[in-house]
Amino acid sequence: MTTRTLSIGLSTLLLAACGDDGNNGTANVTDSGNASEATTDETGTPTTTQTSQASATSPTTTTDSAGTDSDSGDSTTAATTDTTAGVTDTDGTTLPDTTGTPDPVCGNGEVEGGEECDDGNDVEGDGCEPSCVPTPQCGNSMIEQGEVCDDGNTEDGDECSADCQTATPEPECGDGTVQEPEMCDDGNQEPGDGCEPDCTPTPPECGNGIEEGDEQCDDGNDVDGGPGDFCKNDCTPFFPASCNAPADYVVCDNALNLADKADKTQAHKAIGICNDSPANSIQITDWSFNATDNASWQIAKGFGSYTYDHDMDPVTPNKLLYSPREGDTMLIISTGTISAANGNGIVTQPPNSQSGFVGSNQNPDLPDTMPAPMVPMNGSGGMPFKDCDGINDCSDTLQHQWFDIADADPNDKLWFTFKTKVPAGTFGYTFDFVFCSGEWPTFVDTSFNDLLVAWQVDPTPANPNSNPPVQPYTGNVTFIPDPNDQTKGLPLTITALDPYYDGPGYTYAEPQLQGTGFEQHACSDWFTAKGGVQPGADITIGFFITDMGDSYYTSTALLDNFRWDCEGCVPSEVDDCGVMPPM
Repeated sequence: MTTRTLSIGLSTLLLAACGDDGNNGTANVTDSGNASEATTDETGTPTTTQTSQASATSPTTTTDSAGTDSDSGDSTTAATTDTTAGVTDTDGTTLPDTTGTPDPVCGNGEVEGGEECDDGNDVEGDGCEPSCVPTPQCGNSMIEQGEVCDDGNTEDGDECSADCQTATPEPECGDGTVQEPEMCDDGNQEPGDGCEPDCTPTPPECGNGIEEGDEQCDDGNDVDGGPGDFCKNDCTPFFPASCNAPADYVVCDNALNLADKADKTQAHKAIGICNDSPANSIQITDWSFNATDNASWQIAKGFGSYTYDHDMDPVTPNKLLYSPREGDTMLIISTGTISAANGNGIVTQPPNSQSGFVGSNQNPDLPDTMPAPMVPMNGSGGMPFKDCDGINDCSDTLQHQWFDIADADPNDKLWFTFKTKVPAGTFGYTFDFVFCSGEWPTFVDTSFNDLLVAWQVDPTPANPNSNPPVQPYTGNVTFIPDPNDQTKGLPLTITALDPYYDGPGYTYAEPQLQGTGFEQHACSDWFTAKGGVQPGADITIGFFITDMGDSYYTSTALLDNFRWDCEGCVPSEVDDCGVMPPM
């Protein structure tokens, strides 16, 4: 039924019920839930507007006698509505709403609103995703939803990985981040400062006082060895006649069985202690290696997968960054577990596998003490490194870390010790190490700081009146200068190493971490540590790694190249002994 027919019928009904006195009359009726307002003009012709009861602002129609909206009697029809009720035309017809925009419906085959596509289905990977965005296509040079990068191909090894998930920006020499093919990057363009403006190492300059490249020493003078001078002008060590340390060391780790964990004497051979003869090796006794979990240590020919041009000769093969410093192997120890060496003797680990709740191993957590002969109590006479008591830590670096910061809570403890007699005329020893940790950077300046300690006991009686004074040292050797007080040291933790990880170490996505399992975290470069001892002393040396405060987040140390040092060092001079950061 049309609106006009309904209007006539309703008007007739109203006239019959109410009569017509010559004036306009109005009546409301209800028809099937709709309210209709009817009016009649002086000619008796009714008009009716049908409205919905559901609208609080339903449109109304008014008519005067003249058909205009003036007082002269003109007749007009006016309609008002909101956006939900539609618009009523002058003849009473309700028109569709055109003032609002419908919400887009993904999957209806029409591209609407913010949709980028709409193929009329919700099938993934067919060109248009169920979210109405195009299916990402790696290699089309467009970075699309779910992609990190897209360099127009699906090849690895360039600026974007084959799956478009890893971006490797073009290296920018001088930005402080080492990226292939850069060999170094010190954050500047200054020549001669260790890293050249083309990001290759500054060629070694023997005699500048900085040990560089293949130099074995560099004392910064032109004295070609002699009394009190232990470095010759070709930057090789001078061995005075009084120093009975070997000038050349035998290699004893070139035929080790890397899978044999029963013979733990292989561990000291891996770090260069061959125990062969006094003329060609370091002699030791009372070797003790304590690791319940054999997966917590590994002898290896390399660690990680990053290689570099170590000799700047394009003909020779590149060298692994983390490869032995002497001989064929090195020792790896961990607060977690270490992957077995591959067929080439190299340990590589899945990306970022050494972080999170994966660090625990089966090594002991108890007792909550350091293994003998190590003691974390302060052992100086009140000033670090001086007046050692011969029992406790004369560096005074461990007590605060052990008790106050870490609440004396070691976990996953691994340690080894040995005794040795210092050769005549020999005043020290050195060894090289790397420290990697999944705790960095999250737990810097917290109680969760895994700890690496090298310890020595020198029982020589003190004699301050001798010339030079005899000041034997017992305590932590792996201390590093405190940047806030150069007269003090810090124990070897990620908090102490934090400024060194940023450079010359490696962090986050730097390629040097590839294959280590510490991607997105940190590994140091190779460090050298020095200990000062008295000639002829029967000393004890120990190494200890532990997870402090919890048993999670792995830390790993590489150890190698243990050697006697004729010159030695003075422990009270913090920058002379302890950890020597690379330049």
